[in-house]
Amino acid sequence: MNRRWVTGKHMIRGAMVLLSGAALSTAYPGLDFGIVAWFALMPLLYVLWTTGERRRKRVGFFWGYVFGAVFFLCNVSWLSTVSGLGVVILGSYLALYPALWGMAVCRWMNPWSGPAASGRWGDTLRSLGYAFAQGTLWAALELLRGWVFTGFGWNGLGVAMHDQPVMAQCADLFGVAGLSALMVFVQSVLLQVVRRMIAEARMGRRRAHPDFGIAGLLLAAAFAYGVWQLSAQTKKETFPLRVCLVQANVPQVAARQLWTAEEVHLAYEEEVERAMKQVEIANQQALEKSAEREEEVDLFYPDWLVLPEVALTGRLMSAPTGEFAMWRENELSIESFRKQGNFDILLGMGELEAMVDGEMLAIPESPKAWNSLVLLPQEEPMQRFQKKHLVMFGEFIPLVDELPWLKRIYEQQAGTTFEGSFSRGTAVDPMPMSCRGQKFSVIPSICFEDTVARETRTFVREEPQVIVNVTNDGWFAQSAAAAQHFANAKFRSIELRRPMVRCANTGVSAVISTTGHAQTLTNEQGSHFTRGFLLATAKVPLQPTTTLYQRWGDWPVWLGALVSFLFCVIVSRRADAN
Repeated sequence: MNRRWVTGKHMIRGAMVLLSGAALSTAYPGLDFGIVAWFALMPLLYVLWTTGERRRKRVGFFWGYVFGAVFFLCNVSWLSTVSGLGVVILGSYLALYPALWGMAVCRWMNPWSGPAASGRWGDTLRSLGYAFAQGTLWAALELLRGWVFTGFGWNGLGVAMHDQPVMAQCADLFGVAGLSALMVFVQSVLLQVVRRMIAEARMGRRRAHPDFGIAGLLLAAAFAYGVWQLSAQTKKETFPLRVCLVQANVPQVAARQLWTAEEVHLAYEEEVERAMKQVEIANQQALEKSAEREEEVDLFYPDWLVLPEVALTGRLMSAPTGEFAMWRENELSIESFRKQGNFDILLGMGELEAMVDGEMLAIPESPKAWNSLVLLPQEEPMQRFQKKHLVMFGEFIPLVDELPWLKRIYEQQAGTTFEGSFSRGTAVDPMPMSCRGQKFSVIPSICFEDTVARETRTFVREEPQVIVNVTNDGWFAQSAAAAQHFANAKFRSIELRRPMVRCANTGVSAVISTTGHAQTLTNEQGSHFTRGFLLATAKVPLQPTTTLYQRWGDWPVWLGALVSFLFCVIVSRRADAN
């Protein structure tokens, strides 16, 4: 009988942990029930806090890993469009971070273990202290996850607030990780208060719970701050940057495009022509209305034409001495674009190392290759940014020379030949540009880099700036990957208060404001998996806000986690000694 009771107890605990992980996975694009993220961790916390005194570290690690495996296997299931094995490997690896958090919470940050606090304020301080420690440690592990092995910080807890504009504004204080810490803090305090209230109800008495009030005030302050920022950012003096984003929706299987080079180039040329015809029609209609009403009208002519990552199939060749050349098919398409309008062109290209051979550039044997963002102003010299934050098993394979079987696994899973790893770029400065006499600079990012806040932050300067991201989520077909990627990217504009111009091959192409509001390209059914163009205006602040996150980065979260963890370890050891 006793054994059955123990087995049933473990089954209930397991069900609670599974529920916690599955519930949190619904908070992100795919299902997008963001509100669930404010409650999803509470079943897991309950299981961790009610663990017995024996083997707490092992038990906490186990339950944290189960939670993490359920959450991440659901959350990155879109990777199955490329590799089912990749889902298992990535999900199993990412689950280690919640496991470490579960171990620490169960062993050193458990408010229900050790001697009880004395008095109402003793309970309050204990509750707030442990909640703060749990929140900052969770946030620090998210940051660590975004750094180890080049990093995959995708879908931190705070990203669930991507569609909650008021609460999302807090990201400019301590980043998305800081928002994650707040969400864990609130859930920890709430669970502790509920338990005390149940105990008091059984005893027939009621007490005030200041920790609940403090957590409520903190939430109210975050809400008020968000409302204030939404209002303050709209009052900033800006200049309009008019853009035309072209999304060709080139079909592909993993890295392999299903169209020929001619079809790809023709698609972009046709869409640019269609876009400029639409500009002409819209301006003509505006002029007719203006004449009827005898009012002046501001006509729309794109300042920028933006194409996605590696949009054109030809390569850019660059010599160490500064000479550049481009494959002929690229030159022909760019000439076609130039005929359609007077705009600067920004697009992704593959770049190859070259050497000067007389008056020509030649490709050496085993050249370096880069994934690059190329800026082609009308009158100024070409600029290019080489991607720095490469994607493992997408743009490079670690130890591929020492472990050639990794290459075979990649080719079997991706269905394409591995032609060698990209090299990392080294740029640290934004790219200067001008538009109608207004000088500003571009914060460049390619593909996954718009999910890496620390990389974007390094390019911020005290001047008008716009973030430009070119990407291609076509690897993952019509899965949740594109929407999740976009949800993560939106926070770069909020954290740094710089607008973003984002162009994708197949969703999500958009212009994002400094508050995270987005103008997106969709078809008549509302899907971003479409071919077309987006004509939109990015409002670039002339004097952009200097945010706390811009100044301090992730250091407050790291420091808070370290101090609170050490404090909890010391307190726990003293309790064990007594």
